[in-house]
Amino acid sequence: MFVPDEHYLNVWTFPIAGPDAPHDAPANMVGACHAVGRDLQCRWHGPDTYVQNCLWTVSVLDSGHCHLLLAAGPRPRRKTVGTTTLKSLGFGGLHIEQSVQELTVFIAGEVQDQLAGGMPFVQWPINEQRLLMPTLRDGNPVWVARSADRVIADIGALCLR
Repeated sequence: MFVPDEHYLNVWTFPIAGPDAPHDAPANMVGACHAVGRDLQCRWHGPDTYVQNCLWTVSVLDSGHCHLLLAAGPRPRRKTVGTTTLKSLGFGGLHIEQSVQELTVFIAGEVQDQLAGGMPFVQWPINEQRLLMPTLRDGNPVWVARSADRVIADIGALCLR
């Protein structure tokens, strides 16, 4: 497969759920990534996966389009038997000028699709054995139970419920 060379204007790497991020990283992108990262800590159905050490990497092209990567960070010193590390997830389609709300919904949907489409198969996030759908409601990024069209939580606050 041919992969073109990409020349990035900037590249930032930061922890999955924050609060740390490089001072010059775009706040909208960091906020969206951290919101999704917080929700990745709960409501899984699949193998026990260690995600606390994962890192987001945002790479910006000169056009303003972005590539996003979520990959396992440094291995924890102690690991529970049977726990696996997160496989790397990467995608494009983002633009640096998008609002934090739009980015949050887009990132949540892409992460959900990639977790569900790979091996090992992971359903995330779930509510009573059903996948939740990321969407914008009244300008806010939320998780919705599709069957009842009911808002379950804001994206980024799912684990608090």
